[in-house]
Amino acid sequence: MNRTPRVIRNDWSPVPVPDLDGWRPTMSVTVVIPAYRCQPTLDLTLASLSRQTYPADLLEVVVVDDSSDPPLRLPEIRPERTKLVRAGDAGEPGWGRANALHLGVTHSSGEILHWLDADMVAYPEHVAAQARWQHVLPYAVTLGYKRFVDPDTHGPWPAPETVAAAWDAGAAADLFGGSQGDPHEYLERYLAQTDQMRTADHLAFRFHVGATAALRRELYEAAGGFDRELRLGEDTEFGYRLAQAGAVFVPEPAARSWHLGRTHVMRAREQVARYNRPFLADRLPYPRHWRRAGGTAWTVPLVEVVVEVADQPLERVRAAVDAVLRGTEQDLRVTLVGPWDQLDDDRVPVLTDPRLDLRLIAASYRGEPRVRLVTERPETAFPSPYLLDLPAVHGLAPDAVRTLIDLADRHQVGVLRVEAPEGAGPPALLWRTAARGRTRWARAAGESLFDAVDSVYGHRAVTAAEVGIVDLTRYQPADLLHGVARLVEAGRRSPALVPSIVEVEGVRSLAKATVVVGWLAGRRLLAWLRPGRRGPAARR
Repeated sequence: MNRTPRVIRNDWSPVPVPDLDGWRPTMSVTVVIPAYRCQPTLDLTLASLSRQTYPADLLEVVVVDDSSDPPLRLPEIRPERTKLVRAGDAGEPGWGRANALHLGVTHSSGEILHWLDADMVAYPEHVAAQARWQHVLPYAVTLGYKRFVDPDTHGPWPAPETVAAAWDAGAAADLFGGSQGDPHEYLERYLAQTDQMRTADHLAFRFHVGATAALRRELYEAAGGFDRELRLGEDTEFGYRLAQAGAVFVPEPAARSWHLGRTHVMRAREQVARYNRPFLADRLPYPRHWRRAGGTAWTVPLVEVVVEVADQPLERVRAAVDAVLRGTEQDLRVTLVGPWDQLDDDRVPVLTDPRLDLRLIAASYRGEPRVRLVTERPETAFPSPYLLDLPAVHGLAPDAVRTLIDLADRHQVGVLRVEAPEGAGPPALLWRTAARGRTRWARAAGESLFDAVDSVYGHRAVTAAEVGIVDLTRYQPADLLHGVARLVEAGRRSPALVPSIVEVEGVRSLAKATVVVGWLAGRRLLAWLRPGRRGPAARR
């Protein structure tokens, strides 16, 4: 049995894919084509698919007519196994490209799903070039290449028969008079900057362009499928969820195609961006600047903080959770894990209730919209990009969560391990959802989650002092009522008073310590004597 290759971050280069020459595919492919009022270009798309090198018995095409008027029809030149589904007749409400793609999936049977817009003319090896990746890498999302042609500059569209004849003659590149067409400059510039996405970071999903792309059906389902409520921007949003599900994005230059005309975004870039921003900002925590306007809470938060309450006292849990909720990073949700189902309305001695602390914790956060109470620990934060495992005995500095995320993004690691203060229990762990998603496909039996994540994304260890974490078990309940920030700052200052200045041996060190301590005491006395600092009695 072949082991699934482990791609580190998005560096797909070590994956051994078969050469197209002489390769015999074994997996079935469904090409899903969403279409609306585009009969002339749809005829050309289907003509190009009728001459694919991919075996005809493994190739299925599903055209989804998004309620065109007049209805679309299947032309004479098309692949053998082509069917037409009309959105209005499918028994499901909805409209738009995302809805059409979803319907196409539900009416398909292929192991590999291949999106292709109805204004694309695909080279004969287009499907095979992408599908070979899914044969060896179950979490690969391939992106085909396209060049834009326009009738004003590249001549009128050819007839379907002309496309088929050019494919039969091996002259696909001559279809538009030998013109190479116009490149997708934005995408190709990014590919050049990231070594064909080998060095791409966590924002690579932005370049998931659905005009031509392919993935396995199980990856589609793991990511949750297309968001049928979106009318635009569905490719970007779905690309984001694919990334969180562990996908690696692979640009495939051998999957060439012509794009007939300019895209919607090219024709109305500013209007499309204005429309998309509110919808995508609510669903996508990245890019971060998308959330500078709008609400303060979002459907998909940046990070989910998981705290297991267990038998912890109210004051300690409240100190830990309040420190998170009142920190500088507000784009988060807190999940409190505990036996909340044990809280009932049976008569109990109120002040000596055996579940008193649990009941008080629940009452403290039941109305907080950013806190949820669950009885089982979530396995993942999907679709949020981060999950922070925070022991209830850890108190965070106001900027700790933001610091952790900045470190994880800067170093592109899959897990950030924060060693606990001495004697303060287990470490805090910041997990990257995309890395945990990758382990779904590339984790060996018996392998720990930490080791699996480390193998595909790496890890980084930092100390509690670097991030700003204090051990809450060192403090009495009364000390915790004033919040964690004061305790963190006190902990940060305490080592800097004498130990960092005084050497342990020699009279000179002792003398230096005496001078330093005296100087600090004098400064505190002068500060106290200043007007406005001595209190009402002193001013009188």
